[in-house]
Amino acid sequence: MNRRRVTFLLAGLLLVPSVVVAAPKSAVDGFAGRWDMTVTASEGKVFPSWLQVEHQGEALSVSMVGRVGSVVPVPDAAIDNGVLVFKTKAGAPPVETVYRGKRMKSGKGLDGTVTTGDGASRPWVAVRAPAWKTPKGAAAQRKPARAVALFNGTDVGGWLPADKTKPVGWVVADGALDNQGRANNIYSDRKFSDFKLQVEFNVGPKSNSGVYLRGRYEIQILDDAGLPPESHGNGSLYGFITPSTNASKPAGEWQTLEATLVGNRATVVLNGTTVIDDEEIPGVTGGALDSDEARPGPIMLQGDHGPIQYRKVVVTPFK
Repeated sequence: MNRRRVTFLLAGLLLVPSVVVAAPKSAVDGFAGRWDMTVTASEGKVFPSWLQVEHQGEALSVSMVGRVGSVVPVPDAAIDNGVLVFKTKAGAPPVETVYRGKRMKSGKGLDGTVTTGDGASRPWVAVRAPAWKTPKGAAAQRKPARAVALFNGTDVGGWLPADKTKPVGWVVADGALDNQGRANNIYSDRKFSDFKLQVEFNVGPKSNSGVYLRGRYEIQILDDAGLPPESHGNGSLYGFITPSTNASKPAGEWQTLEATLVGNRATVVLNGTTVIDDEEIPGVTGGALDSDEARPGPIMLQGDHGPIQYRKVVVTPFK
């Protein structure tokens, strides 16, 4: 995911200091928690998103992940007569996006509308994110099944385009998947629940990519050797988890990535160094294929942010 451009639908969400708004706990209770959200755009496309609503003391705190980009705190949120209302502003000149949502009569989730600067109103729905309760160390208790090589070294068989309106755009060159500078995001036709993933990649200068676990949680791939570790850096869980150290190699060199995912707990090993150690992923990251966290999902490779090559993509599922 490109850390230089964070957008949602037609407008961007800019990272701002966390803001809380006064609200009685009784009003927040029906909305509190983590929500897997889906927005339907005017052209019928669906955009996976994520929402977190909390009651902090006597205040309402809302954070979200939009179509792409990082998790951001929402600076303008309130509950008005049983309706959750939150607003974002971004762009130059700033464009206001207003979300309104209420509890479904069925009690199974939230539904509402999002209105952007053009006045168009679009529907969104949200269901509660899974209550994972995955304990630390759970991966060590799982037995591996047979490893699955998702890239055969000769062609793009087994990979599908995330944007069905565009060609795959990837080729195989010198035994590696190559996006030729810029191509469609691609995902595996096989889906997985809990697993260990092994990847070898080569990122170009000033370029970035991403490896999405279950098609929902992006591990950032970035040319950032020598820079301080941060939540959008190489090996991060994009926007959510900062690597403990920067273990990147310079652009143009082959690097190794190993990721273990059990429930919503991830371990990431970059170039032999553990940079994320059995930590909880709060929710889906920007650019996810869907927000249905409870289901198995594919491995997705981001190809639309500059030169990237992958020559090994192997998944070992857990029994």
